[in-house]
Amino acid sequence: MNRRQIIAVLLIAAAALPVHAGKAAEVRAEAFRLLNQGVAAYRKGLYADAADKLNRAASMALNNFRAHYYLGLALIGDRRYDDAIIALDIALDLDPNHLQSHVAKGDALLKQGDLDESKASYTLALKLRPEYAPALDGLARLEEAAAEENAAIALYQRAISSDAGYAPAYMHLGDLYLGRRQFEEAVQLLEEAVSVRPDFADGLNRLAQAYGKLGLDTLAIGTIQNARELEPNDPSHAATLGWLYLGQGLTKNAETWFLAGLDLDRAHPESRRGLAEVARRRGQYELALNQVDRALADERLEALERRRLQEYRDGIDDELERLTRLEELRDAGAANPDDFAQLGMIYAARADWNASIEALEAAEGSHLRDERLGYVLFRAGRFRDALQVYDRIDISGSVEHAINRGVCAARLGHDIKAVEAYRRALELDPGNRTAQLYLGNAHLRLGEREKAVEQYKAFLGHSTRGEAAERVRRILTQIAPEAVAESHDPLAPVKTPEEEPGSEGS
Repeated sequence: MNRRQIIAVLLIAAAALPVHAGKAAEVRAEAFRLLNQGVAAYRKGLYADAADKLNRAASMALNNFRAHYYLGLALIGDRRYDDAIIALDIALDLDPNHLQSHVAKGDALLKQGDLDESKASYTLALKLRPEYAPALDGLARLEEAAAEENAAIALYQRAISSDAGYAPAYMHLGDLYLGRRQFEEAVQLLEEAVSVRPDFADGLNRLAQAYGKLGLDTLAIGTIQNARELEPNDPSHAATLGWLYLGQGLTKNAETWFLAGLDLDRAHPESRRGLAEVARRRGQYELALNQVDRALADERLEALERRRLQEYRDGIDDELERLTRLEELRDAGAANPDDFAQLGMIYAARADWNASIEALEAAEGSHLRDERLGYVLFRAGRFRDALQVYDRIDISGSVEHAINRGVCAARLGHDIKAVEAYRRALELDPGNRTAQLYLGNAHLRLGEREKAVEQYKAFLGHSTRGEAAERVRRILTQIAPEAVAESHDPLAPVKTPEEEPGSEGS
């Protein structure tokens, strides 16, 4: 039986049900009450409750387009995609030209992994209204799901050009850059998303992730808390807070927030993956695999999320196999320097810095040793030791190493050496905002006001939006008020490095 036949059967069956014993007016009043309650629950993120109320409303008011449309949206939120598509098909039978219904149906199909049918829904919306931004955004997400990133970027940019106020397009493009580790470019797009729509909780969520990747921990935590205030029932915000704390090495705090995400949705996949990562970092691999398997067991899991979780699970399996082999070699006294270097990086990937340092110090003679040891010492907060390593290795080709060397020097009060390192980073990547900001800070500490102003102006030349830019403006207001008026805010994204820079801290 095809979907159209299912819809017809449902309508006939619903019409035959004694849905209300009262008069027709009472039935309409009850349907109206349930519809309003369902829409309110949907807007609060209470998707299961919303779907229940809207389903009852739709069964009482078979020709009520709004009931079926919002039922489809609520079912998407509850990850019941087959049912959502049926509800949206009924809505489209009632109003074939409703653009948002076509896009919502495309979204449900995309989450199921049905790329062809999804494309058909988005394309139909574009036939009804050419250059309709939500439909272009949907096609971009479809291309991204198919690993066609260049095509996705072009479509996201078309969506933004079509409607500069459509915040999801900025967010999704920023999310793509997050996945490519182009964190500064992601920040610029995500700041634009929440600028055009300040109450955009999903945009704030992604922006918090980007701030976290840049080491702007205070900004990241504050931003995700803003998202939680807007959408307290959305488990993704609790999960993101967990990942931010995990990035800071605060494993217990992270675990608390992943559990909070599961309190809101027992099957929330990102919270499950977070708990798996906590277990992995503790060396509890079987528990980690169990958490992933519980997430994968949810039949409602969207196709792309299932693929990512399976890849994550495969990575845990592979790491456990390599770790077991390397630890057996070490314990038998048969490990060579490269074995110790590989063992050290497994520990580093788990943020077990002390174990990683011990293994890397035993890797004397490995060509992998010093570069990785410098990074691990840096992450462990042993800046003096890290600086000694960075001073003896060639950092000439790495922006990340140059910035990390500068951060170590700055933390130790060696601002002249920090300036040298940050300038090297800018020689490698002239538009690197992190290096510009840290170089400006170093010049300011050295009392070199004009040089500091030059770097701060360069930093603001890329974007005047966001908390980091606001902090720079406050500094400039104190030391060079005239420079604040000269800053501008170009719309075009800036080119940023693909490697993650270090964090200088406050």
